[in-house]
Amino acid sequence: MRLFPRLALMWLAVSAGFVAALCLGAQDYSPRLLWSALAAYDPTDPAQAIIREMRLPRAIAALVIGAALAVAGVVMQAMARNPLADPGLTGVNAGAALAVVLGLFWLGALPQLGIVGLALAGAALATVLVRLLAGGGDNTLRLPLAGAAFASLCMALVALIVLLNPEARNIYRFWMVGSLAMAQPPALAVLGPVAAVGILIAAIAARQIEAMMLGAEMGRALGLSVGRVLGLGLAAVALTAGASVAIAGPVGFIGLIAPHMARRAARGASLTQQVALACPVGAGLAVLADLAGRWLARPAEMQLGIVLAMIGAPAFMLLVRRMLRETA
Repeated sequence: MRLFPRLALMWLAVSAGFVAALCLGAQDYSPRLLWSALAAYDPTDPAQAIIREMRLPRAIAALVIGAALAVAGVVMQAMARNPLADPGLTGVNAGAALAVVLGLFWLGALPQLGIVGLALAGAALATVLVRLLAGGGDNTLRLPLAGAAFASLCMALVALIVLLNPEARNIYRFWMVGSLAMAQPPALAVLGPVAAVGILIAAIAARQIEAMMLGAEMGRALGLSVGRVLGLGLAAVALTAGASVAIAGPVGFIGLIAPHMARRAARGASLTQQVALACPVGAGLAVLADLAGRWLARPAEMQLGIVLAMIGAPAFMLLVRRMLRETA
């Protein structure tokens, strides 16, 4: 099957999951009520208010962070030449966490947009610092090491700060687990375009990154600038993963698992095609994981990060097992 029919089927499945996420939850609502809430909204109807004001922002946030993290994973695995690489290797999660707790420590309680701004700024700064630590030239092998070292330093500082400030600890604990309960329209209006720009950069730079996967010398022979290509790749990861962390905290496993699912959906696909396929795969994973956390545990809920960890950890072990079997 060609790429476009695959994409159409995937997005159709994601659309079905999106509708289910709006209808199902602690209280299930009919498609007719959903249509009324979207097309003829009555703010005096509590059921329509729940759909419009609570479930719709969550579902949109799941689409955004799922697609963004999946694309970040595709780019990161290609740049690191490692199928087990994760966007967190750029230090975005640790940088965002450190920025959030520093802001809470110095400024006290912050509004939602304040926490979002700190997380995005911390993620972007972390990516820049990791790039500098990894050095110039073909630093694809040094990049994960620099990211791991920087993340360890950041998380040590985070642990120190949250021990000194109980208020920061309480807010940080809720943010760190990864939840869409914090997703609000003002934040999505800012971070949605940020993630979209990151996905666009990834799509534009995909062919150059794919050429660099053959090695720095081959890339130079093709007329590519190694530093520029890596810079574009890291910019894509910083924008996509940074926006996702700012929306819902450090949500794991989508950036690791979704690229493999996208590659299996179209074997032999180019990196550009993998970026396109990863968007619906990641969006679908996030939407279904959030729906499962709300519907299966109702009337309570399991945070998105917890559900994805329960799904992703076994998937990761199976992936490692398959890779070891193939290399044996």
